[in-house]
Amino acid sequence: KGEAVVVDFALSGRYKRGHVPGAWYAVRARLAKALAAIGPAKPFVFTSEDGILAHLAARDAAALTALPVWVLAGGTAAWTAAGLPMTQGMENLVDEPDDMWLRAYDLDTGVEAAMNTYLTWEIDLVHQIERDGTMRFAQFPA
Repeated sequence: KGEAVVVDFALSGRYKRGHVPGAWYAVRARLAKALAAIGPAKPFVFTSEDGILAHLAARDAAALTALPVWVLAGGTAAWTAAGLPMTQGMENLVDEPDDMWLRAYDLDTGVEAAMNTYLTWEIDLVHQIERDGTMRFAQFPA
């Protein structure tokens, strides 16, 4: 109904695959920044995949805002199980989704450039180890 702001603390990949429509993506470790960025206009409803992380974030939020903070019972999984609508994609990002490393082919754009960057790193890895000088590997005859 627009009477509260939904904040989702799911892993970024899960948020991307499906979240409550209009929910903001946030990282609990940067909760103060997230609440400030979203603004104090409305009460908050926190959610996460199963609701556990949302409960922890709600406890932390009590020290950061005077606004009411509710937790979606059962988290986003309960929302989905109830047949309520979900939205896909990376919208309403309050935080950089830096919680996981994506393989080049998991990216939405720039797949070829990411693959080239990875392959360049991998090919140069042996030379990086040689330059480092602190690693020793046994050499075996071919």
